Amino acid sequence: MNTGQQDVSAPLTATGTTQATALLLLNGIAYIGTAAAGSGVLLFPGNPGTSQRVYNAGANAVKIYPTSGAQINSLGTNNPMILAPNTLCEFWNLTATQTVGNLSA
Repeated sequence: MNTGQQDVSAPLTATGTTQATALLLLNGIAYIGTAAAGSGVLLFPGNPGTSQRVYNAGANAVKIYPTSGAQINSLGTNNPMILAPNTLCEFWNLTATQTVGNLSA
């Protein structure tokens, strides 16, 4: 039976300040436990229809970068979305170059 359960990361530390140096996320649900000011993470590449959730439990906002050559919502190619502390965002790959983020309240 498929329960829709995804793998959850151990608490992660956001690193880097650019798309090239951001921490690559590998789990279906990424739990950011520590976030220095200006730090970031990189979504894993996925086929259209795949999703990933990112929860920021850190004290600072985190830059969420799309895969190289893609964009999140209408932010522009390779530009990050800012995820506030204590916030979750679900990201869906619509195409190889378009990711949509659905932000929690």
